[in-house]
Amino acid sequence: MDTKHRKKSEIKTIKYDKESDILYISCGKPRPGIAFEVSAGDLVRIDPYTDEIVGITILDFRERYNPPSSGNIEKFALGVYPQIIEAMGRSRSDCEC
Repeated sequence: MDTKHRKKSEIKTIKYDKESDILYISCGKPRPGIAFEVSAGDLVRIDPYTDEIVGITILDFRERYNPPSSGNIEKFALGVYPQIIEAMGRSRSDCEC
């Protein structure tokens, strides 16, 4: 897949599971996707038919990204989202598949 032509979807929901320290970002309408781990603990789900990003799952979110304890997790996640998309571009372009 060519990440330069990947379709970006609008973020629909952001949910944080405090107990598991996992952040879920859903894009567009719910649908199946294929997950790619773009960096340790950052998974991006892609619709295999349209090449759109359908969601992102971030494991150990607080531990790895260290959001301010008094801040809004969802707002902080909006700043993390572009970083993960950028990392996806780097990891897919380095892939020999």
